[in-house]
Amino acid sequence: MPYRTAPYWIVALLVLTAVGFWPSYFAVLGSAPWGFHLHGITATAWIVLLGVQSWSIHHRHNALHRALGIASLALYPLFLAGGIAVVLSMAAATAADDVFYRIYGSRLATMDITSVILLGYLYYKALADRKRVQLHARWLLSTPLPLLVPIVGRVISHWTPGLMMHGPQDFPLFAWAVRIAGVIALAFTAWLYCTAPRHGRPFLITGLAIAGQAVLFDTLGFLPGWDAAYRAIAGMPILPLLLAALIVGAAIDWFGWQAGMRRNRRSAFNTG
Repeated sequence: MPYRTAPYWIVALLVLTAVGFWPSYFAVLGSAPWGFHLHGITATAWIVLLGVQSWSIHHRHNALHRALGIASLALYPLFLAGGIAVVLSMAAATAADDVFYRIYGSRLATMDITSVILLGYLYYKALADRKRVQLHARWLLSTPLPLLVPIVGRVISHWTPGLMMHGPQDFPLFAWAVRIAGVIALAFTAWLYCTAPRHGRPFLITGLAIAGQAVLFDTLGFLPGWDAAYRAIAGMPILPLLLAALIVGAAIDWFGWQAGMRRNRRSAFNTG
């Protein structure tokens, strides 16, 4: 089984999340937008599930590993809805001319929306390749990597001397925190790919997506047309969008699972 130390990296990611989002989320939990709560709960649950899954299979708790795999089918649509929820909450703050989101709302949206799409693809492939251990593990362990940019970016912007934000006068520094976080996430992903290039396609695809996000943040994110379109999202009905996200998430579950079954039947036929 690959990545025996993955659970420890997952724990480190959770600690890093608490450190990075403490000032802007955990310390003001009561006043945070609802979308942030849904995203925070579902994303944390997803990361914990990945960590326990990795731990269980490496310690030969196969039944627990399978049970958690089934549980991921229920959790993923909620995780997807949480990603959509945070996009909607940021759109509302941008449309309301929040002093921070007025500058960064539409730029961060380019990254969040592409992350939602990427995560759907990664999870679909993890289900389709669930009997191919090397790929299955890497597809799943790729899913937290897009979260590195917002997490590390907050750590930098809240705790790094010279890049800390103390008020609106420091907001231009946040762009540099995001760029540096992108470089760190890309370097980490490249390292994972280089450890086993033969099976590294999940990390290669994830790395290309992270690089694409960095480009979109400083190109599409600046366009007035994109900003206007993103602000318009704030006027859309919330519940139908969340319901649509749940349906799409369930569809990814279904098609990914069916793709895995077809692949298993082909393998059995070829073996026979």
